[in-house]
Amino acid sequence: MSTEEPSNLGQIRDIRHKIRLLLKHEMRKLEKQKLDEREAGQYLRYSQMADSLMADPKIYPRGSAKALIENAHSGEIEEISLNPAFDAIENAELLYRKARKGKRGHETALTLMRETEIKTVELQKIIENIDGMINEKKLSGKLDELTEDDLKEIQGLCGQFLPQKTDAAGKSKSSVKKGEKVPFKRYTIDGWEVFLGNNSTENDEISTRFAKPSDIWLHVAAHAGSHVIIRRPKNTPPPPKEVVEKAAQLAVWFSKAKHTSFAEVHVTEARFVHKRRHAPPGEVIAERCKAIRVEPKNPQEMFKL
Repeated sequence: MSTEEPSNLGQIRDIRHKIRLLLKHEMRKLEKQKLDEREAGQYLRYSQMADSLMADPKIYPRGSAKALIENAHSGEIEEISLNPAFDAIENAELLYRKARKGKRGHETALTLMRETEIKTVELQKIIENIDGMINEKKLSGKLDELTEDDLKEIQGLCGQFLPQKTDAAGKSKSSVKKGEKVPFKRYTIDGWEVFLGNNSTENDEISTRFAKPSDIWLHVAAHAGSHVIIRRPKNTPPPPKEVVEKAAQLAVWFSKAKHTSFAEVHVTEARFVHKRRHAPPGEVIAERCKAIRVEPKNPQEMFKL
């Protein structure tokens, strides 16, 4: 009797293991970022100590390595390190510089923390989805019946976190080469590539597998229609407002809102778009959306020049 694990189950568990390792890495990174944030958060104290030195600089002559200073803002007595080669005014200027640098570092630390926190939540959701799928099959006694569709669903959820397979030349197999045919409508707006799904199945594909985390995702609010992706290379600025508005006009044109004067379009980064387990084709959950109001635009008219 064979004890070999079904191939799809083995692959799904392998994906879970990789996601789990990535989650542990992100959680360790988050702890370090919290320490950095607390350290950078001292900028306010530096500024207050500088103000306190400037309030009466004669009390703190040159040569002092440390001093007990009355905080001019809180009235509390605090000890602070000084540069003994500087007088009180020079030490205050040094503290002001540290405060400005600390404020910038604090803002950066908060941004990095928020990004890491979002990533850890997304990774936890993926693990929960995988565990839910496996447990559901186990309870029904159908653990060996995990299908290719089940595997693809998990791969779609993990696409933005796990490295893509590459060919012998080291190129991503899923990258779209210039001139290559894709199953979606494809336009170029002011140099930016824009892709639209033709139906519910393609909408699933374009939103959960084809889209890269940094791409811009659009969809008409409250109407059925194409999922739209503006291809945005990693670590590049977002597309200009005019490009987003034109892509939104295409989204309205290829939707049930085509015959309206104006329609609201939801816009977010593709990394904030997820598919709920067992959701029907074309139905996704989009978070952190911004709404813009545009009129529908026929692509023939948009690109007639």
